[in-house]
Formats: sequence, structure tokens, C-alpha cells
Amino acid sequence: MSCTNQIDYAGDPRSNAEINSIGEQTGHCPAPEKGGKPSGTPKKPGVSCTNQIDYAGDPRSNAEINSIGEDTGYCPPVQH
Repeated sequence: MSCTNQIDYAGDPRSNAEINSIGEQTGHCPAPEKGGKPSGTPKKPGVSCTNQIDYAGDPRSNAEINSIGEDTGYCPPVQH
């Protein structure tokens, strides 16, 4: 299982490919790094990310997407 499917890397400035290759090479998933500001769209107060943005085709569950929004204040970019 890839690191990005095991750990929440929301706000990490590295690409998923970079994070996952570190995990493959070392056998350990790297600790999430925090960038200047989280990637994604600022979350509207009182509106869940899945009601704010169309996540059709995103492999993550609505609960996972919405919890990222609640934790960071930013709705994550759509993954395909």
C-alpha cells in the first residue's frame, strides 16, 4: 500500500509520487511536511468540501475528503 494511502499528507509540498518513492526506497513512509499553506481551496464555513467541490472520480471517501477540510481549513485538490 502506498504511503499516500496510509497517511494524510494534506499540505505537504511534495508530490504523491515523491512521497511514495521515498516509502518504496526506504521501507518507511516519510513524516508529513507542512508547506507554507495547505494546497486546495479554502473551505467555506459550514459547508463540507464534498458539497463545495465536485469530487467525482476521486478514490477517497467523502468522510476522508471532508475531514481533511475540517482539519486544515482547505478542501483538498481532486485526485484521479
